[in-house]
Amino acid sequence: MLAHIDRRSLTQFLVGLGLMSAGRASAQAKTVEVVMRPDMRPGAMSMFEPETVRIAVGDTVRWKNEAVLIHTATFDPAQAIKAVNVVLPAGVAAFGSADLLQDDTYSHTFTTAGSYKYVCKYHEEMGMIGTVVVG
Repeated sequence: MLAHIDRRSLTQFLVGLGLMSAGRASAQAKTVEVVMRPDMRPGAMSMFEPETVRIAVGDTVRWKNEAVLIHTATFDPAQAIKAVNVVLPAGVAAFGSADLLQDDTYSHTFTTAGSYKYVCKYHEEMGMIGTVVVG
């Protein structure tokens, strides 16, 4: 005869067996796409779209270059023209893409909560700055 098991006890049991993860037992990690493209506004040249994304810890952002121009997703203040345009949460090491040609992609999974500000190292001065908020 089986004993009655409530949902919390069952979840704890499954986590213990490694069949579910603790922090996100009922949620699946997702991938959000940011497109790099020419900006058609007068005086502008390129942009990240959307400029700001909000994701959960464990989610992935995938950048896709739809432009003919080479772009990057650079999370390294040492590579930025203005270091203040790249901001990382405390303890997070700099990272970023290589040069992305048209239709190339770059993905990064965010494992630390916080606000990440990044640039395209070639078009930062033209306003190609984006933000990833990880909660």
